[in-house]
Amino acid sequence: MPVVQSFGQLQSLIETRPPYYTVSTTQRAVPLYGESRSFAQLYATQPNIRICVDFLARNIAQLGLHWFRRVSDTDRIRLVDHDCARWLEKPNPTTTRYRLIESLIGDLGVYFNAFWLKIRYRDADGADQIGLARLPPEEMSVEGGLLPRQFIWTYFGEQQPLPLSDVIYFNGYTATNALMGLSPLETLRQILAEEQAASEHRQSYWQNASRIDGVIERPLAAPRWQATQKKEWREQWQERFSGGAGAGLVAVLEDGMTFKAASFSPKDSEYLGARKLSREECAAAYHIPLPMVGILEHATFSNIKEQHKQLYQDTLGPWLEMITQELERQLLVESTDQTNVYAEFNIADKMKGSFEEQATALNMLVGRPVMTANEARARLNLPRVDDPTADQLAAQQGGPSNNAANPQADQAPQDSTAAIAAVITANQDRQRARLEKVPVADRPAAFHRHRDRYTRELADDLTPLVESRETAWQLALTTNAAMLASLEADALPTH
Repeated sequence: MPVVQSFGQLQSLIETRPPYYTVSTTQRAVPLYGESRSFAQLYATQPNIRICVDFLARNIAQLGLHWFRRVSDTDRIRLVDHDCARWLEKPNPTTTRYRLIESLIGDLGVYFNAFWLKIRYRDADGADQIGLARLPPEEMSVEGGLLPRQFIWTYFGEQQPLPLSDVIYFNGYTATNALMGLSPLETLRQILAEEQAASEHRQSYWQNASRIDGVIERPLAAPRWQATQKKEWREQWQERFSGGAGAGLVAVLEDGMTFKAASFSPKDSEYLGARKLSREECAAAYHIPLPMVGILEHATFSNIKEQHKQLYQDTLGPWLEMITQELERQLLVESTDQTNVYAEFNIADKMKGSFEEQATALNMLVGRPVMTANEARARLNLPRVDDPTADQLAAQQGGPSNNAANPQADQAPQDSTAAIAAVITANQDRQRARLEKVPVADRPAAFHRHRDRYTRELADDLTPLVESRETAWQLALTTNAAMLASLEADALPTH
């Protein structure tokens, strides 16, 4: 029996408790130099973590999620009106599909666990429907052993058991726990601790008027100060030259006093290098190519294009496969139409390249125009033309596509074959004439020494008669290989 029956009951369940934003999470925290920080706090305070998580969440949420029916090995039908497609497109009255997927990847990136609550209700026609709402991972726990038995939603100390059928659960891998994933933030603990300490040090540096640490020395002959004199001098110095208001002021020391620096400079501390290393480590933990998170030292036009392909194949590919399999396992079962139905993210739309690249590829595959004039004008936002030919595909480029339009089409291949054979025969006759003065036994070696030149000469003669230079070159190689085999056969001793 579902716990939550409608969106209204879910809202009532939440409104009877204190506002959500006052929740103070103490679980799922990472210790950083003795200070415990929750995963949510790390996401909010560590820029490199947010950059990586948001990058993944935004790029995956942008992709369309489509449902198909597998009719055969070569035929697919997209199911636009399938139950799962409608449930995901409008998960609940206040959430879009984009926001639902974005929050899903955000939870997986921060916690490596994510939860959706299935909200069962009836529409205006009385049909059973499924709504979806995100459950905060820090409020969820899983009970069970090797397999989950039930979920517990803890909200302000009150526990709400949820059966497996009412929750869609996405979890990552943990070596010691079969039910909950291990957050990447736990693995990045040391890197995050160093970044936090460095950030606090830089903050103190600027708060202290960008002044480096140091000591003030008095000459040995100066009279000895009493404790109260030292205290007064220190307090006057700190009051005058610390904080933003003291930046840029010139200190005037008493006679004989000198200032000696006692700290590393920002350059010596390698602040920029440390921050870059921190971002690199975070990007590596999420398997994101470095140029995608702003590290462009080794980025070029060509490798950026290749890394864009790598992003959708190697970085986002495993995430997309995991999500689709979980949706098929946990959401598709709620639909009455499950036969040969599967989900797939529309990653091809991101990989198809620019319009010019698509047009070139289609022309190579088809060999003829694939758009009418009016279709092309519509793509350019131009009005259609009433000419009837503007709604017809143009004739195949390079000539008609059928032989009926060209009575000599059947004769042309024959003429071309005869011309090629004549060129090959003439070339072989010239080669044999060159070898007449060479003993028969030595002719294969003599031919082999000049084989590259013979191939080049024959390819030059064949190029005007075939499709391309590559075709001519391959034909020349094959012909000369046969010529060499013939000379070797002639050189064999006879008995």
